[in-house]
Amino acid sequence: MLKHGFDMHQLFLSAPGDLEKERDACRSAISEVNSAEAMPLKILLVSVGLTCDDHVVGFRSAVADNIRQSAYYVQVFEDDWGPKNLFRKMFYLAIECRDDDTLPMQDVVVFLKAAPRETDPEILAFRKELEEQPSVRVFHFDKLENLKTQLQQVSSGWVLQIVGQALPPAK
Repeated sequence: MLKHGFDMHQLFLSAPGDLEKERDACRSAISEVNSAEAMPLKILLVSVGLTCDDHVVGFRSAVADNIRQSAYYVQVFEDDWGPKNLFRKMFYLAIECRDDDTLPMQDVVVFLKAAPRETDPEILAFRKELEEQPSVRVFHFDKLENLKTQLQQVSSGWVLQIVGQALPPAK
């Protein structure tokens, strides 16, 4: 096995299938932070997640295990919880993991795509439920570039947090 010497931190990226461009923008943001900030410090944010909605249905146990092994959870949403509300179960599992000191989860963040003309009460309730989650940072975006910039800032903060954890205590 090739030794790389990087301190790897798993990041679970979750977005329903209709947000594929947003998921790609997130991966690009993580890659840029890795290249510019994390890798020079021998840190690597490793994104894992689903490439299609069918995986959350067919591989629920494996998906749940990946979430439990992750240090960070990024959720991108617009208007619903995805097939059979399974993205809701994943989201709440991530929160449970963050609140469990025996698991590596450090942070859960939501990126909520703008829906200025939305009037469906069910969708509005879904969005409100996300925005009112305690201890979950919710970011709003209307363009892919805004999403990317916000996630770069969040990821940069994670890199700084990791560096701070790796430093010996001050004397």
